[in-house]
Amino acid sequence: MIQPDAHSQTGSLWEEYAVYDIAEVVVDVEAPDLAPTYSYLIPESLRNQLKVGHCVHVSFAGREVLGYVLERKTLPQDDPLCAKLKPILGIVPEAISITAEQIALARWMEEHYVCSLQDALRCVAPNALGARLTIKVRLRDPNLRGRDLGKAVKQAHLIETLYSLGGEAELEELRKAAALDDFRTVYKTLLSKQLLLEKREIVRSGTALQKIKLYSLGPAAEVIGLAGLGRRSPQQQQILHVLQENTRAGQAEMTAAEIIEGSGASYASLRALVKQGILSVRETTRYRLPYKATSRRTAPPSLTQSQQQATQRIRSFLQSRSPKTLLLFGVTASGKTEVYLDAISYTLSQGLNALVLLPEIALTTQVADTFIGRFGEQVALLHSRLSEGERYDEWRRVQSGEAHIVIGARSAIFAPLQNIGLIIMDEEHEPSYKQEKVPRYSTRALAEERAQYNNAVLLLGSATPALESFYASECGTIERIEMLERVDNRPLPHVHIVDMRQEFQKKPTLFAQPLVEAIADRLSRREQVILFLNRRGYSQFVLCRDCGWTARCPNCAISLAFHLADRSLKCHHCNYLSSAPLLCPQCGGNRVKGFGLGTERVEEEALLRFPQARIARLDRDTTTRKEAHARIVRDFRQGEADILIGTQMVAKGLDFPKVTLVGVINADTAINMPDFRAAERTFQLLTQVAGRAGRGDIAGEVIIQTFCPEHYAIQAASRHDYIAFYRQELIYRKELCYPPFSRLANLICASTNEEVAASGAERLAAVLARLRPASVEIIGPAPASIPKLKTQFRHHVVLRTSVEFPLHLLIRQALDSLPSSLRPLIMVDIDPISMA
Repeated sequence: MIQPDAHSQTGSLWEEYAVYDIAEVVVDVEAPDLAPTYSYLIPESLRNQLKVGHCVHVSFAGREVLGYVLERKTLPQDDPLCAKLKPILGIVPEAISITAEQIALARWMEEHYVCSLQDALRCVAPNALGARLTIKVRLRDPNLRGRDLGKAVKQAHLIETLYSLGGEAELEELRKAAALDDFRTVYKTLLSKQLLLEKREIVRSGTALQKIKLYSLGPAAEVIGLAGLGRRSPQQQQILHVLQENTRAGQAEMTAAEIIEGSGASYASLRALVKQGILSVRETTRYRLPYKATSRRTAPPSLTQSQQQATQRIRSFLQSRSPKTLLLFGVTASGKTEVYLDAISYTLSQGLNALVLLPEIALTTQVADTFIGRFGEQVALLHSRLSEGERYDEWRRVQSGEAHIVIGARSAIFAPLQNIGLIIMDEEHEPSYKQEKVPRYSTRALAEERAQYNNAVLLLGSATPALESFYASECGTIERIEMLERVDNRPLPHVHIVDMRQEFQKKPTLFAQPLVEAIADRLSRREQVILFLNRRGYSQFVLCRDCGWTARCPNCAISLAFHLADRSLKCHHCNYLSSAPLLCPQCGGNRVKGFGLGTERVEEEALLRFPQARIARLDRDTTTRKEAHARIVRDFRQGEADILIGTQMVAKGLDFPKVTLVGVINADTAINMPDFRAAERTFQLLTQVAGRAGRGDIAGEVIIQTFCPEHYAIQAASRHDYIAFYRQELIYRKELCYPPFSRLANLICASTNEEVAASGAERLAAVLARLRPASVEIIGPAPASIPKLKTQFRHHVVLRTSVEFPLHLLIRQALDSLPSSLRPLIMVDIDPISMA
């Protein structure tokens, strides 16, 4: 209780009053119908330590769990609620805390995306940074045995079990080992008798700070002098020489690994010098940087006129210190990255911080090299491929203010960066900026919220902006900055369209003759080639030509893709894996064949046609190992491969000056998908991959193979004409009332029981029909375009309404009207990127 201030006067008499300190805590628990927060008493011992955003452990539903403090308040002593409240058990030491801005962002997500506050906060404080609460139990008397408890058989059994575990064990380990039905009762009895002692610990795998030893020249080295040092063994002399040189250069301390690498000596020689007092050693902690720090810095180059105009306009908006969204519309190779670097440099000069978002984890490493070269250790990287320790350390560097620039993929939007002046979303059109798991957030929308909170500038960059973004710039909702020429006035690559209908009349082929001739020409001139196909694997499905059997995923309503490398059948949605049969499992026939193309098939064909070429492949299958993507890209840039074959990974943000030819094997992979964004996605991919050609001194060429050469998306991409595509697509969107002329929400009811999924969607549609205003259109219910995914049958209801209508409020009202057993089956996707 807070005591009254001794100096406050309330008349002639002191008035006694008392209040309780209360914390509102969101608990990290998976359960239906949880309240957003629960109230807990703040004990006297924590009153001066506990802050909003702290991670705490509390008692909840008979067990101890972790949670975050979202609010502190007081209640009068006579409030009946106070008698029912449990105290907070403790603050989690060294756990990641969250800021007021992150709490506000989580609350906005809870409302806007119709998710639980727990789900929103798991995005803000990821599991990799979290902790696990464990209870360790030990015998008060290490010599206590089961026989000492006499006739209390179950208590004796539990004591004996713990003794066999060494006298100490985690509670869960003891529970499993004892295998007692009434374990909890027996355990509590032993605690009450004080025969057992509990100790709570927070386990954070891989997140403790890394300890290292640093070596330097010791006092004995000065006493012995240079003459004495010369009488050491050759290896010891090398160690001392390396340390002396580094000390003169201002680096008096080095790690053992650095010394051994620099001297070529053994660890035994190093230990001997320490033992003799010639070297000193101390233990310290350091951050695990996910990149190699370098003291060399790159200088900004001279900017083109287009870049100068762009940077001047961006700086003017940064100076205003008011929230603003800008669209940087620049053709491929127009130098947008240098504009980003200038904007960040100016932001830092104003005492503000910058957040840089990229569409792919794989791009983060490459872009980071450029940014680290300019800004050094002010840069922090955040993405899911970091180790737990690296991610924990980078988060700490950002939170402490040591890092002023954060670079990362989608999840980096939640970085604890404060005082933000600039947020950059590179390739802002990319669908990977939309989260496909609950909560299905849009990174763009969250970036706008953070820009608003910080009075920051949000800079969206793309050569092929999302239709909604360009439309907003046309309407004046956001500002547009254009860069319509390549650096050094290099020409955009010339694009040829090959009609594969005519090629197939001659002979079915993977590579049309014009593409074969163009590849041979580039190889003869020692130039590089990129071949693009947005399908991985060898074949897209396997079919028996005798009985019609197809290999299908048992978990999803799709065919399995054939991968030649390990002769497997894989589901690209749930990762189901099985061996590819040689004979049909249905009829026993041997006419089982793969159909449809993948990057493995393209690689095989390229090796057959160009056996002298060095070929690399870049897709998800070749980049599963850490740093694999960076290695493949680095090797290709350094000229260690002649042809790079890949999926959309090769279309994004890569700069290969020696690439003069890009071949699109099949431009039609997405164009006929049942999705209103299919044409837009096709145009963006073709334009982006075409932009990889001709970025050096030699002009580039692009060959697009297609069975739909007349399609407006392919025609516009062949002319690098975004405006023509935009105008035509906008007409279709307006006619069909699709975004940007409307808003959509996709509500999916999923269950392992198909009848439950169908009836749930029907019930949801009925509730929506009763609650909706006339301006909201209900489409469905109907099976989703992928009716079964990851063992879940899926039926959906689509809502369409005006751009201004608050869909989330209607959906929340509808969900609250459903039975509690049905609500967990409904997945809400506001402003979906895909209707799958």
